[in-house]
Amino acid sequence: MKKLLLLLFVGVICSCQSPNGKVTTNDERSKIIKTLFKNVSEENIDYLKEVFSDDMTFVDSRNNKKDKAGFIAGVEGLFEMFDEISFEDVDGDATGSEIETTVYDNGIVWTNIWNTFSATGKYTGQKVSFPFHISYQWDGLKISREVQFFDNAVFDKELNAMQAANNVSEKLVILLELKVTKGNTKKDVQTLVKKLNDFVRANEPNTYDYTYFISENGKRVFLVEKYLTSADMVLHANNFEGGPNFAPFMKMFEIDKFIIAGNATDELKEMLKAYPIEYRTSVGGWIY
Repeated sequence: MKKLLLLLFVGVICSCQSPNGKVTTNDERSKIIKTLFKNVSEENIDYLKEVFSDDMTFVDSRNNKKDKAGFIAGVEGLFEMFDEISFEDVDGDATGSEIETTVYDNGIVWTNIWNTFSATGKYTGQKVSFPFHISYQWDGLKISREVQFFDNAVFDKELNAMQAANNVSEKLVILLELKVTKGNTKKDVQTLVKKLNDFVRANEPNTYDYTYFISENGKRVFLVEKYLTSADMVLHANNFEGGPNFAPFMKMFEIDKFIIAGNATDELKEMLKAYPIEYRTSVGGWIY
């Protein structure tokens, strides 16, 4: 009886630990992904157009989503930014870069690749190399979903350089030279700036730089703001003028100089026409 119970117990444990899917490295789908990356290194977009389904979904590491047209445009942008694109060889021994496909018991199929992207930036001239992981979900032998898991900083840097070279960046840098009004101390400024910072962080996700610098005597403040687009600064201006911070700001500071650097839109210029703004456009360099 004890032996029977032991066998039943072992059987239950084994059934609970049975795998939920089968992993292979030399299957047809793994081979398709290997061919896909070969074509990326050769900058051949036609194979990607063929292997991805028309209703595919692309998701990057920032949870930005694209359809097939947006995804293909993104890959073509990659070719525009980099030369000498290459990846490490894969051989199925799990000692380095690999491609593996998992067929789950419920019929869902994913292929995963971990590898290293290497290339030379066309605009920075810099050689880059970084590890990445990408997962592909399948619909038959077509890729229906791509999900990326890696830092996009290398791509962002080259994109900034490309946009600067072509003077098409939408990013704006705002510079304000401010005088602290009479009777206000450094502590008063710090208290107000904390409220301003908290408000901007909570309400303006695309205001990616917002910093106040104060002089040693506490009488002058230099404010630096950066926005991804003119529309993001329009949002900031609406929040500022229609929100709780306009009156305290104007009571604390006098605007001595107001500069907007970058390709400001006509909508933004019209909105801010009441302010004494000097507009400047780029003649070189880039904005982070």
